[in-house]
Amino acid sequence: MRYLLSILFLIIIFAGGVLFIIVPHKTISVNEKRKLSPFPTLTFQNYYSGKYTDSIDLYYSDNFLFRDDLISIANKIKDNKGIKSSDIVIYSKNKESNNLIDKNKQVKADILDTVKIVNDDHEYQNIKSVIVYKNRALQMFAGSSKMAANFSKLMGEYKLAFPNVNVYCMAVPVGGDFYLPSNINKNNEIKFINSLYNSLSNGVVPIRAYEYMKPHYKEYLQFNTDHHWTGRGAYYAYAGFCNAIGVSPVPIEKLTRKVIPNFLGTLYYYTLSEGLKNNKDSVEYFKVQVDTKSEYYPKNSNKPIKSSLYAEYAKGGNAYGVFLGGDFPLTKITGSVKNGKKILVFKDSYGNAFVPYLASHFEEVYVIDYRYFEGSVKKLVNDNKITDILFAHNVFMFNASYTISRERNMLK
Repeated sequence: MRYLLSILFLIIIFAGGVLFIIVPHKTISVNEKRKLSPFPTLTFQNYYSGKYTDSIDLYYSDNFLFRDDLISIANKIKDNKGIKSSDIVIYSKNKESNNLIDKNKQVKADILDTVKIVNDDHEYQNIKSVIVYKNRALQMFAGSSKMAANFSKLMGEYKLAFPNVNVYCMAVPVGGDFYLPSNINKNNEIKFINSLYNSLSNGVVPIRAYEYMKPHYKEYLQFNTDHHWTGRGAYYAYAGFCNAIGVSPVPIEKLTRKVIPNFLGTLYYYTLSEGLKNNKDSVEYFKVQVDTKSEYYPKNSNKPIKSSLYAEYAKGGNAYGVFLGGDFPLTKITGSVKNGKKILVFKDSYGNAFVPYLASHFEEVYVIDYRYFEGSVKKLVNDNKITDILFAHNVFMFNASYTISRERNMLK
């Protein structure tokens, strides 16, 4: 057996030598973006100076078999393990990072207490991992075609329950497809969105938010330090929605632009990354040019409380709360548009930045946050003569059984 292994070893060495001779050698490394060392020319001078043998070492180091392939594999292993490179660090909920989040609680609470806006930790606590790439924090998304089919089935059930109501589905990307390199993210978001839209039935209409956002990806569509999209990102999704319903969006230049500076969001507090701390966000929002009356219904209460489309006192770590003032079970917005159209929006916190744009096209806008609403959707739709229903969630929420369960129970 020992002799057999020795013979096998010699065969491998011999075969490697033969392949090294007959396989063409590259002159440039694509991975390293540099020229590879050529085979040195033997001269009397460089032989006795030692440069020839040094050059031989460099040549064999640069030209061993499958070198580029092995380097690519090594880089992918590093990326997947979260080993820090010049651009990428991966944070996940392991034992160490859980301790990190515990330390953050008081820091986060101190900032959130500076503004009286209703916000919930539900989405923050469900963050699984964060990738910081070039000082921008993003969540890695991986969807299930089975979950997409299940959510499509739910929306079909709504369409059957309300046959005279237009039902729309808008899946919002979370930035990975736009801002992560291809070796980290394989267009997972659009693959899931296409799976979701391809399984729609009963006349449910897809809203192509992704396609309307992608041409503008170099603009400020996603925060650097927070898991939400920006007011500008939501605007392009709104333009896609307008296209689907056959109306023209209000040009962004005709909206009143305002900015809240110095925003550090949820993904900064998840990571405490110095790179994120030095790359603070600004919360940009665009005020619609219609008169509106807004009110929300607290949990377990039928008494509305006056609110606003924009909580302009929002600041600091809670600046995203400028949109609708935060998350409530039910919000009603009455606009100056008189066209008989009334829309019901199912949303997570991504919807907060999107909903205000609808006031330019609907007489009434009803907003349900699926996490907190406990009422009857059938009663709400029938009593208020709803004409349109929109499911507006980010891809994580469309891929969650909790969302499906909650929104199915509301239909009973």
